[in-house]
Amino acid sequence: MFKRKDGTFMLKRESVQSIDIGCEITSDVIGWYGDVMNRNEAKKGKFTRWFFDTSLAGDCQLDIDSGNPVLSPDDYYDKVDLDITNKEWAKNLSFTECNLWFFPYCNNKHYIMICVNIKAERFEVLDSLRHKDFEKTYKSMAERVVQYAINYMKTQFADRTVRWERFSWFKLEKVTQPDQISCGMYVIRWMRHWEGKYNSALTKDWKRIDLINEERECLMLDIILDEENLERERIMKEATKYCNMKNKKKELKGRK
Repeated sequence: MFKRKDGTFMLKRESVQSIDIGCEITSDVIGWYGDVMNRNEAKKGKFTRWFFDTSLAGDCQLDIDSGNPVLSPDDYYDKVDLDITNKEWAKNLSFTECNLWFFPYCNNKHYIMICVNIKAERFEVLDSLRHKDFEKTYKSMAERVVQYAINYMKTQFADRTVRWERFSWFKLEKVTQPDQISCGMYVIRWMRHWEGKYNSALTKDWKRIDLINEERECLMLDIILDEENLERERIMKEATKYCNMKNKKKELKGRK
Protein backbone atom coordinates (compact mmCIF):
# COMPACT_ATOMS: atom_id res chain seq x y z
CA MET A 1 0.00 0.00 0.00
CA PHE A 2 2.92 2.35 0.60
CA LYS A 3 6.44 2.28 -0.75
CA ARG A 4 8.77 5.25 -0.72
CA LYS A 5 10.19 6.37 -4.03
CA ASP A 6 13.70 5.55 -2.84
CA GLY A 7 12.51 2.08 -1.77
CA THR A 8 13.57 2.49 1.87
CA PHE A 9 10.18 2.26 3.59
CA MET A 10 7.16 0.05 2.99
CA LEU A 11 3.70 -0.36 4.49
CA LYS A 12 1.89 -3.58 3.68
CA ARG A 13 -1.87 -3.91 3.34
CA GLU A 14 -2.32 -5.46 6.80
CA SER A 15 -0.59 -2.46 8.42
CA VAL A 16 -2.90 0.00 6.66
CA GLN A 17 -5.92 -2.17 7.55
CA SER A 18 -4.93 -1.86 11.23
CA ILE A 19 -6.11 1.76 11.07
CA ASP A 20 -9.68 0.59 10.50
CA ILE A 21 -12.34 1.20 13.16
CA GLY A 22 -12.08 -1.26 16.03
CA CYS A 23 -8.43 -2.14 15.33
CA GLU A 24 -5.13 -1.33 17.02
CA ILE A 25 -2.70 0.41 14.68
CA THR A 26 0.74 -1.13 14.21
CA SER A 27 4.23 0.21 14.88
CA ASP A 28 4.76 0.45 11.11
CA VAL A 29 2.01 3.05 10.83
CA ILE A 30 3.43 5.09 13.72
CA GLY A 31 6.88 4.87 12.11
CA TRP A 32 5.48 6.09 8.79
CA TYR A 33 3.80 9.05 10.49
CA GLY A 34 7.05 9.98 12.22
CA ASP A 35 8.67 9.98 8.79
CA VAL A 36 5.96 12.36 7.53
CA MET A 37 6.50 14.70 10.47
CA ASN A 38 10.26 14.74 9.91
CA ARG A 39 9.72 15.61 6.24
CA ASN A 40 7.45 18.47 7.31
CA GLU A 41 10.19 19.73 9.62
CA ALA A 42 12.73 19.54 6.79
CA LYS A 43 10.52 21.73 4.60
CA LYS A 44 10.88 24.50 7.18
CA GLY A 45 14.65 24.43 6.62
CA LYS A 46 15.52 23.42 10.19
CA PHE A 47 14.58 20.79 12.75
CA THR A 48 12.95 21.94 15.98
CA ARG A 49 11.35 18.50 16.55
CA TRP A 50 12.59 15.06 15.54
CA PHE A 51 10.58 11.83 15.53
CA PHE A 52 12.07 8.36 15.97
CA ASP A 53 10.38 5.07 15.16
CA THR A 54 9.20 2.67 17.86
CA SER A 55 12.18 0.33 17.46
CA LEU A 56 14.68 2.73 19.05
CA ALA A 57 12.81 2.88 22.36
CA GLY A 58 12.18 -0.87 22.19
CA ASP A 59 15.88 -1.59 21.69
CA CYS A 60 16.62 0.13 25.02
CA GLN A 61 14.65 -2.45 27.01
CA LEU A 62 16.42 -5.17 28.94
CA ASP A 63 16.99 -8.65 27.60
CA ILE A 64 14.99 -11.14 29.66
CA ASP A 65 17.84 -13.64 29.99
CA SER A 66 20.91 -11.43 30.47
CA GLY A 67 19.32 -8.37 32.06
CA ASN A 68 21.36 -6.14 29.71
CA PRO A 69 19.95 -3.64 27.20
CA VAL A 70 19.05 -5.26 23.87
CA LEU A 71 21.09 -2.64 22.01
CA SER A 72 24.51 -1.45 23.21
CA PRO A 73 25.06 2.33 23.38
CA ASP A 74 27.44 2.26 20.39
CA ASP A 75 24.97 0.26 18.29
CA TYR A 76 22.22 2.66 19.37
CA TYR A 77 24.21 5.69 18.20
CA ASP A 78 24.92 4.00 14.88
CA LYS A 79 21.23 3.25 14.44
CA VAL A 80 20.25 6.84 15.22
CA ASP A 81 22.87 8.17 12.80
CA LEU A 82 21.57 5.84 10.11
CA ASP A 83 17.99 6.88 10.80
CA ILE A 84 18.94 10.54 10.33
CA THR A 85 21.61 10.53 7.65
CA ASN A 86 20.03 8.07 5.21
CA LYS A 87 17.22 10.54 4.51
CA GLU A 88 18.00 12.54 1.39
CA TRP A 89 15.86 15.45 2.54
CA ALA A 90 17.64 15.56 5.94
CA LYS A 91 21.11 16.11 4.53
CA ASN A 92 22.71 19.52 5.11
CA LEU A 93 20.13 20.40 7.77
CA SER A 94 21.18 21.21 11.32
CA PHE A 95 19.81 19.44 14.39
CA THR A 96 21.38 21.85 16.87
CA GLU A 97 18.10 23.79 17.18
CA CYS A 98 16.06 20.65 17.84
CA ASN A 99 14.32 21.01 21.22
CA LEU A 100 11.86 18.11 21.19
CA TRP A 101 12.86 14.49 20.56
CA PHE A 102 9.98 12.00 20.33
CA PHE A 103 10.35 8.29 21.18
CA PRO A 104 7.13 6.27 20.75
CA TYR A 105 7.23 3.07 22.79
CA CYS A 106 4.98 0.01 23.00
CA ASN A 107 4.75 -1.98 26.22
CA ASN A 108 2.32 -4.91 26.49
CA LYS A 109 0.35 -3.68 23.45
CA HIS A 110 -0.01 -0.15 24.87
CA TYR A 111 1.72 2.79 23.16
CA ILE A 112 3.06 5.77 25.04
CA MET A 113 5.29 8.65 23.96
CA ILE A 114 8.53 9.53 25.72
CA CYS A 115 9.61 13.05 24.83
CA VAL A 116 12.92 14.76 25.66
CA ASN A 117 12.07 18.46 25.95
CA ILE A 118 15.38 20.32 25.99
CA LYS A 119 13.95 23.83 26.14
CA ALA A 120 11.62 23.10 29.08
CA GLU A 121 14.26 20.85 30.76
CA ARG A 122 11.82 17.97 31.13
CA PHE A 123 11.46 14.30 30.31
CA GLU A 124 7.82 14.02 29.30
CA VAL A 125 5.73 10.86 29.42
CA LEU A 126 2.59 11.16 27.30
CA ASP A 127 0.31 8.28 28.26
CA SER A 128 -3.33 8.31 27.14
CA LEU A 129 -4.31 5.80 29.85
CA ARG A 130 -2.48 7.73 32.57
CA HIS A 131 -1.21 4.60 34.29
CA LYS A 132 -1.15 4.98 38.05
CA ASP A 133 1.62 2.40 38.26
CA PHE A 134 3.99 4.43 36.06
CA GLU A 135 6.86 4.04 38.52
CA LYS A 136 6.56 0.26 38.33
CA THR A 137 5.57 -0.18 34.67
CA TYR A 138 7.34 2.50 32.63
CA LYS A 139 9.77 4.54 34.73
CA SER A 140 12.86 2.31 34.39
CA MET A 141 12.23 1.90 30.65
CA ALA A 142 11.73 5.64 30.17
CA GLU A 143 14.92 6.36 32.12
CA ARG A 144 16.95 4.10 29.80
CA VAL A 145 15.49 5.77 26.70
CA VAL A 146 16.35 9.26 27.90
CA GLN A 147 19.83 8.22 29.08
CA TYR A 148 20.62 6.79 25.65
CA ALA A 149 19.26 9.96 24.06
CA ILE A 150 21.30 12.17 26.40
CA ASN A 151 24.51 10.31 25.65
CA TYR A 152 23.86 10.57 21.93
CA MET A 153 23.11 14.29 22.12
CA LYS A 154 26.32 14.89 24.08
CA THR A 155 28.32 13.37 21.22
CA GLN A 156 26.48 15.39 18.58
CA PHE A 157 25.96 18.74 20.25
CA ALA A 158 29.10 19.16 22.33
CA ASP A 159 28.99 22.92 21.76
CA ARG A 160 25.44 23.23 23.11
CA THR A 161 25.02 23.75 26.84
CA VAL A 162 22.28 21.50 28.22
CA ARG A 163 21.98 21.20 31.99
CA TRP A 164 20.70 17.63 32.14
CA GLU A 165 20.94 17.52 35.94
CA ARG A 166 18.14 20.10 36.12
CA PHE A 167 15.65 18.03 34.10
CA SER A 168 12.48 16.84 35.82
CA TRP A 169 9.86 14.21 34.95
CA PHE A 170 6.49 15.30 33.60
CA LYS A 171 3.39 13.14 33.10
CA LEU A 172 0.37 14.15 31.04
CA GLU A 173 -2.74 14.47 33.21
CA LYS A 174 -5.49 15.99 31.06
CA VAL A 175 -6.03 13.46 28.27
CA THR A 176 -7.56 10.00 28.67
CA GLN A 177 -8.60 7.71 25.81
CA PRO A 178 -12.20 6.42 25.98
CA ASP A 179 -11.40 2.82 25.03
CA GLN A 180 -8.62 0.21 25.13
CA ILE A 181 -7.49 0.28 21.48
CA SER A 182 -6.87 3.93 20.50
CA CYS A 183 -3.48 4.50 22.16
CA GLY A 184 -1.70 4.44 18.79
CA MET A 185 -3.97 7.20 17.52
CA TYR A 186 -3.11 9.27 20.56
CA VAL A 187 0.61 8.77 19.92
CA ILE A 188 0.08 10.17 16.42
CA ARG A 189 -1.76 13.09 17.99
CA TRP A 190 1.21 13.77 20.28
CA MET A 191 3.47 13.87 17.24
CA ARG A 192 1.18 16.24 15.41
CA HIS A 193 0.35 18.69 18.18
CA TRP A 194 2.59 18.31 21.24
CA GLU A 195 5.06 21.19 21.63
CA GLY A 196 5.65 20.89 25.34
CA LYS A 197 2.30 22.24 26.50
CA TYR A 198 -1.42 21.55 26.39
CA ASN A 199 -3.56 22.94 23.58
CA SER A 200 -7.15 22.52 22.44
CA ALA A 201 -6.17 20.20 19.59
CA LEU A 202 -5.01 17.66 22.18
CA THR A 203 -7.80 17.95 24.72
CA LYS A 204 -11.00 19.10 23.00
CA ASP A 205 -13.56 16.36 22.28
CA TRP A 206 -10.92 13.64 22.26
CA LYS A 207 -13.03 11.33 24.38
CA ARG A 208 -15.50 11.05 21.51
CA ILE A 209 -15.13 7.77 19.63
CA ASP A 210 -16.74 9.19 16.47
CA LEU A 211 -14.03 11.85 16.16
CA ILE A 212 -11.28 9.30 16.73
CA ASN A 213 -12.81 7.17 13.98
CA GLU A 214 -12.84 10.18 11.63
CA GLU A 215 -9.17 10.66 12.41
CA ARG A 216 -8.54 7.04 11.44
CA GLU A 217 -10.17 7.56 8.04
CA CYS A 218 -8.09 10.68 7.39
CA LEU A 219 -4.92 8.84 8.38
CA MET A 220 -5.64 6.03 5.92
CA LEU A 221 -6.12 8.55 3.12
CA ASP A 222 -2.93 10.36 4.12
CA ILE A 223 -0.97 7.14 3.65
CA ILE A 224 -2.41 6.41 0.22
CA LEU A 225 -2.08 10.00 -1.05
CA ASP A 226 1.37 10.66 0.43
CA GLU A 227 3.54 12.35 -2.20
CA GLU A 228 6.31 9.87 -1.37
CA ASN A 229 4.11 6.85 -2.04
CA LEU A 230 5.27 4.98 -5.12
CA GLU A 231 2.02 2.97 -5.06
CA ARG A 232 -0.20 6.05 -5.06
CA GLU A 233 -1.17 6.12 -8.76
CA ARG A 234 -1.81 2.37 -8.89
CA ILE A 235 -4.11 2.45 -5.86
CA MET A 236 -6.02 5.47 -7.17
CA LYS A 237 -6.57 3.74 -10.53
CA GLU A 238 -7.81 0.59 -8.79
CA ALA A 239 -10.15 2.67 -6.60
CA THR A 240 -11.54 4.52 -9.62
CA LYS A 241 -12.08 1.25 -11.45
CA TYR A 242 -13.86 -0.23 -8.42
CA CYS A 243 -16.14 2.82 -8.03
CA ASN A 244 -17.03 2.79 -11.74
CA MET A 245 -17.90 -0.90 -11.49
CA LYS A 246 -20.14 -0.31 -8.47
CA ASN A 247 -21.88 2.61 -10.18
CA LYS A 248 -22.46 0.52 -13.29
CA LYS A 249 -24.01 -2.30 -11.25
CA LYS A 250 -26.20 0.21 -9.46
CA GLU A 251 -27.30 1.70 -12.77
CA LEU A 252 -28.18 -1.72 -14.21
CA LYS A 253 -30.10 -2.61 -11.07
CA GLY A 254 -32.06 0.65 -11.36
CA ARG A 255 -33.09 -0.17 -14.94
CA LYS A 256 -34.57 -3.49 -13.83
